[in-house]
Amino acid sequence: MKHWRMITLIVPSVLSACEPASAPPFAGVSPVSRQRAAVLFAERCAICHGAKGDGFGPRRGSLYRKPPDFRQPEWRRSRTSSEVAGLIRDGIRGSDMPAWPSLEPGELLGLAEYVLSLAEPLR
Repeated sequence: MKHWRMITLIVPSVLSACEPASAPPFAGVSPVSRQRAAVLFAERCAICHGAKGDGFGPRRGSLYRKPPDFRQPEWRRSRTSSEVAGLIRDGIRGSDMPAWPSLEPGELLGLAEYVLSLAEPLR
């Protein structure tokens, strides 16, 4: 009887390991050019995040939480372009960061890569 209990515990975990892993949300997406991403940043992001990504946009004073300085390596550390693209697409709940679901996946990814490129190189 103990063997059957053991089997009922092990088999589901073995089978779940055989399921294909879901692809990252932006896998296979080609980002827009850096030039197009810079235009998107100027049009949609700079009002809060500043033209240089330093967090000093014209709306900074009216925001609940101040925007981060994207130029700082600490901000960039451990963030992937896919994660940043997801934040842009979905916004940040409980903050003034709006969601941008109308952007195409390539625009989101290009914009994320642009934002990450504003930081000084990681050491």
